[in-house]
Amino acid sequence: METGTKEIHFKKVVTTIAFVVLLLVLFTAMVLIYNNERSAKKTGEVMLNQMSGVLAKNQSAQDTLLESLKEEYTIRAKTVAYILEHYPEAEYDTQELRKIADYMSIDEIHLFDESGTIYSGTRPNYYGYSFDSGEQMNYFSPMLEDKSLSMCQDVTPNTAEGKNMMYAITWDSTGTRMVQVGIEPVRLLEELKNNQISVVVESMPVYENLDIYVADAKTGEILGATEDMNGRMLREIGIEFSAVDQNAARHINTVVSGQKSICSLLNDEKYVICIVQNRMEIMKNTILSILIVTAYLVIAATILLLLIQRLLMIKKDQMEQLKILTSMSGIYYSMHLIDLTSNTITEYAARNQVKEVVARNSNRDAMILIREVMYATMSDEYLEQGLEFTDLSTLSDRLKGKKILFMDLLGKNVGWIRMSFITINTDTEGRPTKVICTTQIIDEEKRKEELLIRESITDKLTQCYNRRAYENDLHTYPDVPPEEDFVFVSIDVNGLKKVNDTLGHAAGDELLFGAAECMRRCLGNSGKVYRTGGDEFAAIIFANEDRLREMKADLEETVRNWSGEVVDSLSISCGYVTKKEFPNSTVSEMAKIADARMYEAKEQYYNERGGKRRVEPI
Repeated sequence: METGTKEIHFKKVVTTIAFVVLLLVLFTAMVLIYNNERSAKKTGEVMLNQMSGVLAKNQSAQDTLLESLKEEYTIRAKTVAYILEHYPEAEYDTQELRKIADYMSIDEIHLFDESGTIYSGTRPNYYGYSFDSGEQMNYFSPMLEDKSLSMCQDVTPNTAEGKNMMYAITWDSTGTRMVQVGIEPVRLLEELKNNQISVVVESMPVYENLDIYVADAKTGEILGATEDMNGRMLREIGIEFSAVDQNAARHINTVVSGQKSICSLLNDEKYVICIVQNRMEIMKNTILSILIVTAYLVIAATILLLLIQRLLMIKKDQMEQLKILTSMSGIYYSMHLIDLTSNTITEYAARNQVKEVVARNSNRDAMILIREVMYATMSDEYLEQGLEFTDLSTLSDRLKGKKILFMDLLGKNVGWIRMSFITINTDTEGRPTKVICTTQIIDEEKRKEELLIRESITDKLTQCYNRRAYENDLHTYPDVPPEEDFVFVSIDVNGLKKVNDTLGHAAGDELLFGAAECMRRCLGNSGKVYRTGGDEFAAIIFANEDRLREMKADLEETVRNWSGEVVDSLSISCGYVTKKEFPNSTVSEMAKIADARMYEAKEQYYNERGGKRRVEPI
């Protein structure tokens, strides 16, 4: 009886254990199937978003490049128009026009009359063509209605030759002719070739048993695929795309090319993107996972899973950090992780000189390597600043409580760079223990900044320094200039009003530009020339008595020999004041004396010619 009872209890235990294991296996299987299905859909969504982003980015890059080229080619057309205005002999000379085209890196130049007909250019076989000569030419017909227009056409096959070209056209300043330039946009054509849907899709990294299809949203024709399907229709391989909502991802179970599949679809109005995953392969992986998990359930349970989970979390964090740093490295000239505690350095990205310096040094001492890099890459004038900024012995104190330190430095070969130290880890006092050191090329940014500064202090018409620069420079001087050879010059252009009234303001501008050119040529090498008003100029120069005498004579001769296209001659009145004459006078006082002398010279000029000149206030 007891033995029978034990057997019954044993059977109950076995049954219970078997039942529990069965329940765990079934539960595990359900969870794995659900998770794998969900994971497949999530993978499909990620791939859809990634593919959609790549297509959008490619289109944006093409559009940006196209707009940039349109602006560039329009500027070239205006430049050719400007050249022809100042070199009229080339208007009907095909050889000279071709020289201009070669100089401007232009394939074709066409000159149109006011009726829109080509009368000259680098291609005589196009003479007589007009805006009525086909759809391509008719694109520019609005030019006849508005002479302020400048137009540039998208890439269009040349009607006569079938060659892909971009044409830009503009009126010249006289409004008597239009200048058109034609250029083969090599960069854009190469970009379009690289961004073809078939090329983009083929270059996408994909998982095993996963395929990508990109089709036309209207016709369903496959434009690109990870396998050879180009030219076929989605319906032919079992994908019904008409039911896909626009701009919303959907997942359907269907048969694609004879295989049961999970198909993730996205219709972005222009393309239908399909991510296809083989369901049988997913099920195979699921079954294998069930067996593995069942074994772990019997052998090891909670403790092992917790340990694995902990290890996976640590590994995941490390991989995420590495992924972030690696993705960031692409935008920098160099990127290194520096451990200030161990004085070691790890490279994430480096180019040219930086990489060579690190490769040459077997010593991985971070302080030594950073100094070697600075000596190899920094220009002499910025070397001392660079060494001080990259001194790792003081970096912890300088970065304490901060996220980033940066400095702009001038390199030997790459121009301006921005060097940064970014805090990664800190100690209990807020001092960094690990930092990321990055360098980024900012040469273009610096050039734009310098250009803006230069434009802000330059008079556009005369290219002299403007009133703003004049007032800023005066503020930099103490009350009494310390330089012994300091000279202040007040200058006024004679007869500007008469030229404006009789010959027009364009002639007046020519007179002002000619006067400024003479001043800059004769005085500019010894100081600065400013345009302070309409016909009023000033100069601050540095010259001893002998040199000043030579400069005066040189300026008088240069002005006397000047002749423009519209204005025959030029005259200016000058007032010179030297520090030697008034050693204790301020710059403002010297300026007033120079003005007075200039007005005396101007009155003398008009009295000698029998004209009248209003007396200027002093």
